[in-house]
This record gives sequence, structure tokens and C-alpha cells, in this order.
Amino acid sequence: MGVVMATDHFSLFQEALSHQDRPSRVILFADLAGSTEMKGKTGEVGWLPTIGKFLDITARAVTEHGGTVIKYLGDGTLAAFDGERAAEAICAAITIQELLKEENSKGRVNDCLATVGVATGRVVEYEAPGGGLDYIGSVVDLAARLCSAGAPQAIWVDSATVVSANMSRVSSEMGRVLEYSPDDYLSDEEKVDLKGFAKPIKYREVIWHRKAFGVKNTVLTEAIDRAQTQAHVQVRTQAAVPSQAGPPARPADATLDGTVTRWDPDQGRGFIATAGRGDHYVDRRFIVDEQNLTEGGAVRFVPLAPLKEGQRPVAGCTVQEGHEIRGTFQRVLADKGYGFVEVRDVRGNQQNLFVYLGDAAAGHQFGEQVRLEVRRNYKGISGQLVGGGGSGVASDSGAGSDLF
Repeated sequence: MGVVMATDHFSLFQEALSHQDRPSRVILFADLAGSTEMKGKTGEVGWLPTIGKFLDITARAVTEHGGTVIKYLGDGTLAAFDGERAAEAICAAITIQELLKEENSKGRVNDCLATVGVATGRVVEYEAPGGGLDYIGSVVDLAARLCSAGAPQAIWVDSATVVSANMSRVSSEMGRVLEYSPDDYLSDEEKVDLKGFAKPIKYREVIWHRKAFGVKNTVLTEAIDRAQTQAHVQVRTQAAVPSQAGPPARPADATLDGTVTRWDPDQGRGFIATAGRGDHYVDRRFIVDEQNLTEGGAVRFVPLAPLKEGQRPVAGCTVQEGHEIRGTFQRVLADKGYGFVEVRDVRGNQQNLFVYLGDAAAGHQFGEQVRLEVRRNYKGISGQLVGGGGSGVASDSGAGSDLF
């Protein structure tokens, strides 16, 4: 392995870029989550030992798995592994998270959580002015960006790392207890927009514990805002186009029923399975009254486009059986004994829930605000007024074809 030498960085990097045999490395970047807030709340006596413990843990994990700590960046650690040691780099990342979890559980540190990003590829390797090797290049940047996008305790790896890693050599304490297979250690492939990269980056999250930890809230909020803005632009554009002659197209189903397969109450996000329409992503912003979901619970939602190309579609305006929610009457059919209540999520997505009212229907009107308990009848999810006003169960003779 040849190390490029130069007296100034401009010449150094110009020469390095001209070489076609740049070394392949697995770059690991670990960062202490929430360190800025921690420093703002306590003095140095409070946060310096925590950062010291974090740096010691990352150094120990990297060294134990055959990597090299390249440098410390304040409250972050940059490490490198040989290009054929992607599995070892993933194991080092898992060890970092497990050791931090242990330290937190024993009270030796307080809320000391990390994110880890791992990327693999060709790098520019050079001798730093203070001695020792250092690395720059897009692979180094990618590891750092993946680290910055993940939620606390997440480990994100790029596609090249997944291809290079022998996942049969990857394990975690929880994975051994639950007898994970090599495939169980990786989430489905996702995409994320990262600063400095023109196209969305494909990545997988390493499932070192019981669940994936997902995306940092700020990254998720930016993605949602972009998706909502694009949706509004499309609606305005479509509205400006004159309708074509002929019968109108049959609209897509307004809502779907499904079952919650995963829900993380700390991160406020999860997934919903449907019959024949695949899995849908959901988070609190898309749940009526921003309530928590329950795994295994029955839900109804409005299907929305994915936040980013290649990802799962989104479940908007989600309601779950057993929730109490607020809504507004949009239609009351007093002669038939039922009505429809509009409910919304905070992003403005909406759906109408059928509510059976019986003889009490005459006492309700358009625009009236009410509270509902979400119920499930033979037709699926519906609502029942809280405090009376209907049984919530549609009769076979009263609903007719207007029901759904």
C-alpha cells in the first residue's frame, strides 16, 4: 500500500485524484446524539466525562474488531477498516451501541446515545500533517451524512457495505437471544436525501436490538414538508387543466383498512399491513389527534404517495379501533339514522367515518363538532359518538348503498 506524500494539501489531493488504484476502505463515523443540547444544559463538569466515555467506547469497539481510529472530531469518531472487513465494521458499530446501552442502564452516563454511519468504497488516503493516516472523499462524506440522518441508536450502512459484508459474521446480544438469521440484521432497503449528494442514497439499517430506530426527526420533517409541497403543486396544476370529454375516470379507493405491524412509541412511527395493497408507512403527523398506535390494532387510513421515490406509501389520516378522536359532521341522514363525520390529521388529510345514530339522528346537524370512539362493524372501521347518540353498529336494513 503506497501512501501519497506532499508538502501542501492542494498538491497532495491533486496527485491522489490522478491515481486509479486508490485504496478501498470501510469508513465508520459515530457521533454522540444531542451533544449540543447537553452542553447547553450543563457545565463542562457535566458533559466532558460523558463525551470521554463515548470516545473510549468507540475506540474500544473499533479496535476489538480490527479497525483503526483515524481521528476524533469533538464528540465524533472517524474510523477505517480494510475494504474486505465490512462485517467487522458493522460488528464494531453494534458493539458501540450495546456498550452505550449498558452504560446508560447502569447510570454511569445519562442519555448518552449515538448514531453510526458506515460506507464502503475508494478513498483518498494521505499522511496528515501531525502524523498518521487520514482519509477524505465522497465515501467519508457518505458515512458522516448517514450518521447525521439516523435517529439516536441507529446504525445505517450504504449499499456497498451490504454487498461487501459477510452477514453470517454479524451478530448482536439481542440477535443471539432471538436467534436472528443473517437477513434479520438488515432492514428493507430505503432511500434518503443527503446534503452534498445529488440523488437519494440507498441504505439499510442494522437491526442490532428488537427494532429499527429509523430517521432523525428533523430529516423526516423535511421529507414530509417536501412531499406535501409537491402534492399541493400537483393539485394546483391538475386543477388548471381543462377536463377531457367523456365519462369521468373511476376514482381510487378513498380509504384502506389494515393492521398495525410495527409501532415505535418513542419515535412515533411504524408500519401498517393491508390485504393486497402492501405495507404503508405511518407516523404521528398522519394519525388523527396524533395518538400512539398499537401493534396488531385494526386501522383505516387514506393511502398517500411515498415521501420519496422507492419507499413505502404513506398512511394518512389514520384512525385505530379503540381511539377516541374529534371530528365534524359533514352529513346527517336523519331518515336513515346515520351520518358521516369528517376527521383530519395535522397535515390536512381527511376521511369520513360512518356513524350510526338511530333515533338520535334528528338531533345532529352539519358542522357539529363531536367526539367519536373508533369502532369496527361488519363493514369495517366506523365511529360511535362518545356519550350516546347511537350504537355504532350499522343495521342491515338502514344503511343501504349509501354506506360505503
